[in-house]
Amino acid sequence: MRALVLGATGHIGAHVTRALVAKGYDIRAAYRNPAYRFVLDGVPVAPIQLDVEEASQLRAAAEGCDVVFHCAGFYPRFMDRRAQAIERGVTQVVRVFDVLRPSGAKRIVYTSSAATMASVPHRLSTEADAEPWPPPTTPRAGRPDRTLYATVKIAMERAVLRYAHEGLPVVVVNPSVCLGEYDARPFSGRLVLLFAKGRLPVYLEHQFNAVYTGDVGQAHVAAAEAGRPGERYLLTAHQLTISEFARLVASEAGVRPPRWRLPSPLVMAVSALSEVTAAVTRTEPLIPRSAIQHARFPQRLDGSKARQELGMPQTPLQEAIRRALGWFRQQGYL
Repeated sequence: MRALVLGATGHIGAHVTRALVAKGYDIRAAYRNPAYRFVLDGVPVAPIQLDVEEASQLRAAAEGCDVVFHCAGFYPRFMDRRAQAIERGVTQVVRVFDVLRPSGAKRIVYTSSAATMASVPHRLSTEADAEPWPPPTTPRAGRPDRTLYATVKIAMERAVLRYAHEGLPVVVVNPSVCLGEYDARPFSGRLVLLFAKGRLPVYLEHQFNAVYTGDVGQAHVAAAEAGRPGERYLLTAHQLTISEFARLVASEAGVRPPRWRLPSPLVMAVSALSEVTAAVTRTEPLIPRSAIQHARFPQRLDGSKARQELGMPQTPLQEAIRRALGWFRQQGYL
């Protein structure tokens, strides 16, 4: 079997690539930025540098592939305007799937996000709780607008599912917060590094779901082999709070955990200041205000569908953190 991995040097894509190697696939590993090519060092793949928005490059890479993994989705930046970010994300994914439609691939696995699921009071959210698109015209009582990241991911996921409804063999996977090796940018690893360096003495309480990225990589391969086209699969594992997470990271790193829980008004003030700084320096704020607003609503997710249908493993969170810290140390991040 020949597989194409788009975004193979990304955190999830790197684990998908290694899971495919373990299953004996012939792999074309596509990436855009050569600065992260080192993530694939020593992995027996055929590396391909391409831009997923260039149809001719993508068409050549996909030719003859039985399975395609789209792990190279657009990530909006803080400074992006909402309408333009949505348009760019949807346009990008439509261009990719217009090329993949006639490719003859037997399965296309699209990496979305658990952020596309609504938080439901008094129970765990399932794949049936996907946020609607377009969003409701009237705000939901007591709920803030979705974060820009979540909004873009919802719009892109719905665009992909339209291809599934038209008969393309697409399976959507929705990972929660991914922790593990090969987070070279880093994305979810930013919070790991902050707590591991002992430079963040405070925390904001929030309940979320975290998963070892190696398990997510294996679940991607299982989705290609056993997933049902047109279905979503939540790739989740451990429910915990920020304070519990911080203590786990601090314990593994050998530093003091954060001591003080910040009240929400103070957190909002600090977040607003970080947004002003980010706007001036053209960087990303540590935590935007929209994320603070959503922190009031816990992320409780039910991953039983992926465990039952895809056999997704459940690596202990301590092991995921240990592996992440080991890799960050090896690469000089710590």
